[in-house]
Amino acid sequence: MFEWIPGWLWWLLTLYACIPLVCYVIFPYLAYGNRSTRKRVIICVLGDLGHSPRMCYHARSFSSSGWQVELCGLVEEMPPADIIDDPRITIHQLRTWIPDGKPRTFAVVAMLKVISQIGSILKTLWELRGSDYMVVQNPPSIPILPIAAVYSLVSGCKLIVDWHNLGYTILELKLGSSWHPLVVIVFLVEWFFAKWAHAHLTVTKAMEKFLVGKFGVSKKRIAVLCDRPARQFRPLEKPRAVALQQPFVHKYLPKGFDASSGDQIIVTSTSFTPDEDLSVLIGALKIYENSYKKFDASLPRILCFITGKGPLKSKYEHAVKREKWDRVTIEFVWLTTEDYPKLLQLCDFGVSLHTSSSGLDLPMKILDMFGSAIPVVAYNYPVLDELVAHNRNGLKFMDRRELHEALIFMVKDKNVREVLKDGARKESANRWEQSWETAMHRLKVVSN
Repeated sequence: MFEWIPGWLWWLLTLYACIPLVCYVIFPYLAYGNRSTRKRVIICVLGDLGHSPRMCYHARSFSSSGWQVELCGLVEEMPPADIIDDPRITIHQLRTWIPDGKPRTFAVVAMLKVISQIGSILKTLWELRGSDYMVVQNPPSIPILPIAAVYSLVSGCKLIVDWHNLGYTILELKLGSSWHPLVVIVFLVEWFFAKWAHAHLTVTKAMEKFLVGKFGVSKKRIAVLCDRPARQFRPLEKPRAVALQQPFVHKYLPKGFDASSGDQIIVTSTSFTPDEDLSVLIGALKIYENSYKKFDASLPRILCFITGKGPLKSKYEHAVKREKWDRVTIEFVWLTTEDYPKLLQLCDFGVSLHTSSSGLDLPMKILDMFGSAIPVVAYNYPVLDELVAHNRNGLKFMDRRELHEALIFMVKDKNVREVLKDGARKESANRWEQSWETAMHRLKVVSN
């Protein structure tokens, strides 16, 4: 009875009947996936989430603002318990190629890692389609920055790049040449795809100036979000003598060590990479040993904790073992994310050896130390003035002898210790949440 209806009209009717299916089933599935009604942000870092404090801070802050947070990264050590237990934060583990022990060049290893990461990132982003924002840590730049930029363009998810440092300068330090093909490639990737981002966060004013002047990013799209200590880094509230009985630290106390009589506990955190020359600290402590033996037998004992892990760790462990130590004890430790803040609380001061490949970033470890109300002795470079005020909340040095002199000041001069301790205590009052809200309001990501 419908023979009179032409074939083209049947096609039109079929297409018309499919409109609800397309609009209410297929399109939402492709565009939004399993998104809820809550605003959603993807926070992504190609690093260990357990040791990516700034990205965990972002996750906490977005969650506190009512957002659904998708925290993506490598999971070598689990993030802090409050991140895991937060019902608004979901952790997504990214995969990367793990070296199998076969001899390979740096370029081949890098290529295998990038290929494995690309697949893992694309799979995760497909599952999280329909998100409102994506925050990406840079560096590393490859492969995450190009993928995030294209994903933002295709999906409408607004991209925010959080600039901790510059990837090409780190690679330049590692490869020893600014004209190495890999260095040039990473520079071009950062320079080109930086312009695709909706907004940028920088850890220093100097980094903001660089992005505007060298990468051509509009200053209106940049907010300076200085690192601040998280809530777990706070001053010690109970007596230190009691806190030193905790098992994770008590086993390292050398025989005869007495913190209540002036013996000093110091700490440095490192990733054992070329941009942190640990031999400067070891050399300064060796000079301290000689000073005790030859000039000043009243120098107190020093217990030095070196925390972290990385490619050059065994080299420095062997260097320490070769020396004979009487007044100084050096311990290499790897602590959980719960024990590291507890250790900082017990220390008299911290040491920062971070030199910055770009000269534009600041070491997060100093913020952790300030949060724990301990002053810092830091390797000096120009941008450090944005954080460390010499003779107010810390001391600066340029080589092992200057570091040795700073150590002597810290352990011998009570007035210096009190002034610097007071400055560090004031710094501990500056927290992440206020700085984060100010930056996000400037970028119009969160409303007042």
